[in-house]
Amino acid sequence: MKVGIIGFGRIGSELSERILKRDWEIPAIARTSGIYKSPGGIKIGQLNNWMEHFQKVDVVCLCITTLDNGEAAYGYIRPLVERGISVVTCEKGALGNYFPELQPWMGNIGYSATVGGGTRLLRWLKERLGPNTKEIHLIVNGTLNYIFDGLSRGRTLDEVVDEAKTLGYAEPEAEEPVELINTEANKDVPSKVSVLLNVCGFGEIRARDIDVKTISESDLKRLVREATFRRYIVSITKEANEEDVIGGFKLSVNDWHISAGFKNRSQNPLFLQLVPPGVNNVVLIYGSDGTYILTGPGAGAVPTVGSMMKDIGNLLNQ
Repeated sequence: MKVGIIGFGRIGSELSERILKRDWEIPAIARTSGIYKSPGGIKIGQLNNWMEHFQKVDVVCLCITTLDNGEAAYGYIRPLVERGISVVTCEKGALGNYFPELQPWMGNIGYSATVGGGTRLLRWLKERLGPNTKEIHLIVNGTLNYIFDGLSRGRTLDEVVDEAKTLGYAEPEAEEPVELINTEANKDVPSKVSVLLNVCGFGEIRARDIDVKTISESDLKRLVREATFRRYIVSITKEANEEDVIGGFKLSVNDWHISAGFKNRSQNPLFLQLVPPGVNNVVLIYGSDGTYILTGPGAGAVPTVGSMMKDIGNLLNQ
């Protein structure tokens, strides 16, 4: 079995180790400096000619971060699936902004790792949605949950932010805590919510069209003071609700109302069940037929790669 890898950071590196343990072949790895034959192998081409090195693989794993609105990832995914090559991705911008363009090939795209890390919550949620569903509440950003879980335990903001960077839960480029929090809340979460709405059938939306409120320094100081009862929660409900929320966004898709932000957990009894530790994610579905909860690791290379490996297996067994 031949697997190509595009992007060779933490996730690409971890993925290559898992692939080689299966005795699968990695004939091409695309990095910013060029195309390489296997991890640590010789350079075999330039990045601008990447496609010629990926045409004979069975599946391509896209392991790049979302540095734009998904345009770069879309530029990799579309030509591959058009040629009948399956793609497994953890990048969320492409499906968050170019879902209509990619929809004809969704059967050849593994996307479980785009939202929820190792929880595979997209499939879980899609299978449980029905006419009796009234509310869905989620924590889908492991980095923000890690930071606010730490703050609620009495740790300092600088301490938990620096630790999140060191552990690879957050991009190191964000120099100040407020910058990091806005990157996660204003870019990562809208992209994930758009992927979820698109692939789970709520309706089509593009992440770049979501208007998000930026967290200010004064907002951040308040969030630190109120960290024991605030979490960044995404809600998808049949009825619009007034909420005690800092930052975030609101929108409507078909008959659903979507709201997100640093919400006061005490305002909704269901929110009290959204207390995943560390980088974990959680999704709660509430309806007339009961309440269902899924939780698991939502950030980090190991759970993300685990989900991608399962997607590879599912695509090859179709």
